[in-house]
Amino acid sequence: MLKYLKFLTNHIFLSLFVLGMLLGGHWLWLGFLAFIIGSILGDLILGEHGEAPEFKFPFMLNLIMYSYLPAMVITITVFLWMVAPGDLLSIGAYVGEITGYDAVLSREGNGIFDLLGACLGMGIFFGAINTLIGHELIHRTWNPVAMFFGRGLFALAGGLQFETEHVHGHHITLGQPHDASLSLRGENYYDFLLSAPFKQFFCAWEVEKERLAKYNRSEYWLGNKVLRSFSRWLVMIALVFLLAGVPGLAVYAVACFVGKMVYECVGYQFHHGPVCVAGEPDGDRHSWNCNRLMTQIVLFNVSKHSEHHKFPNRPFHELSKVKSDEVPVLKTGCLTNSLLCFIPPLHRLIIAPQIHLWDKQWATNAEREVAAKQNLASRFDAYKNQPAGASFS
Repeated sequence: MLKYLKFLTNHIFLSLFVLGMLLGGHWLWLGFLAFIIGSILGDLILGEHGEAPEFKFPFMLNLIMYSYLPAMVITITVFLWMVAPGDLLSIGAYVGEITGYDAVLSREGNGIFDLLGACLGMGIFFGAINTLIGHELIHRTWNPVAMFFGRGLFALAGGLQFETEHVHGHHITLGQPHDASLSLRGENYYDFLLSAPFKQFFCAWEVEKERLAKYNRSEYWLGNKVLRSFSRWLVMIALVFLLAGVPGLAVYAVACFVGKMVYECVGYQFHHGPVCVAGEPDGDRHSWNCNRLMTQIVLFNVSKHSEHHKFPNRPFHELSKVKSDEVPVLKTGCLTNSLLCFIPPLHRLIIAPQIHLWDKQWATNAEREVAAKQNLASRFDAYKNQPAGASFS
């Protein structure tokens, strides 16, 4: 039973976040810090998981994933209650009646620093829960229930183009010059963040434009999936304004931006370094992977990334254990490595030796030439100092 229940771990983090928001003050940082510290310590202490278990009741895993949509609705509601005029939905009164704690009075002491902690917490859950669980669900294009919950999770977090660009763009163009999620060695995470979301949006729009043209429909037809995603988010924005006014819109906007930063960080680290020759198909070697147990639990096995790209419609629980002699494996857990991306010099210190090792062990001769050019063109000494083709010790 534990192999099923472990995927409820994010509910623990969400509960701590909600508790912190109800307590008010500096407690608003509780959810964010619990997730960060728990992720890093989990990667370090729990180590790698064993062989992938067999799940005889996959519907239980589906129910667990679906449970995060109502959980996030509740979390966002409490998040908006923090700044809403009055006692939104009598949440404070209800807490006081049950516990005797005056949550409304405690809320009055929330400062800008405290609200920043709440926005970071909401944002990191948008990235880790809404986007990554939504990612798993929108790959199940044959399942209307999964698509409903996946789209719902993205609507809450402002995921406009993901359903279209990721499934019908990135998974087809991985590593190619026109891959909207391509990460070059000369780019740090912030360089990537400033360009990738816009490329992804235009890629999604082109995908829909081509799809609709087959049916003699305009790209502006309401059947455009990008427009549908945008309309769902507009409904969410309207609800936020109705519930919490301008202050609610302000904290929600910050949280959505942080959520986007978190998800793009995860995507950046999975493909930063490996190169692919233009026109050649991608392979298992073009994605980073890891077996850290905490990462698998929190990110729903997305860190088994090579197999995910090879079999994009395979449910997360059917992905096998990563083997270091078959695919590139990160030295750190994906959770830890994602956080390192926010500090580019530290991330380069950790990832550059692994990238040079990738050049030696995994790259084809043609890819080594591409890698050498990227190394020399990079503005970072960590890549220039040992270009592809150099000796490795």
